Amino acid sequence: MIGAMKHARLAPTFLTAAALAGLAGTSLGCRGIDADVDYPDDLPSLDNQLLTPEGDNSPSITLGGFKFAPATCQGIDVHTQTAPLTADDFSVFLEKQGAKVSPARARPDLYWYDIPNGQENGKVRMRLAILPSAALAAKDLHDSVLDHGPGWWGVRRANLALLMPKASLSEALAFTLKYKLQCWGIFTYAGRDDAYVVPGPYSEP
Repeated sequence: MIGAMKHARLAPTFLTAAALAGLAGTSLGCRGIDADVDYPDDLPSLDNQLLTPEGDNSPSITLGGFKFAPATCQGIDVHTQTAPLTADDFSVFLEKQGAKVSPARARPDLYWYDIPNGQENGKVRMRLAILPSAALAAKDLHDSVLDHGPGWWGVRRANLALLMPKASLSEALAFTLKYKLQCWGIFTYAGRDDAYVVPGPYSEP
């Protein structure tokens, strides 16, 4: 079942603390920080890609109402990764999915990946953080999506935490399916009250 993760918050890693403080007192807690990003128009359909938590067809596309179908990762190794990873792990995976992107290094433990969105000079910017451990990566992603608010999401694999800009749940799922991110790591989406993990072919203890 999809469960809400409960963890102590870490410092924001996508926007500065000062920027977040400037937003205090607004209704962002209900609607999330606007990333001003357009996702690609050529995202795949969700049909036959998702199942109910019990494994049946025709799930409800609501938090707690679905999981990724195992068939979406056919031919991809989804064994649990336990060894520490670097940005190269994600870069190689993206290239295998047809997205050859050269990451920009912001600092030794933080990289930006810009995926073209089909518009002139348009892009979807992904933030990849490298943490000392899988537990810290899980906290970083959980806290980051909650700090940014509903609609922010990401994927976590071992000690890597990938933060994605705000999107509708259907849009986030379609982008995930397009690049097989559910096969690479664990999908997390910020709802109104907590961050929700969606079960998929790849999992970790």
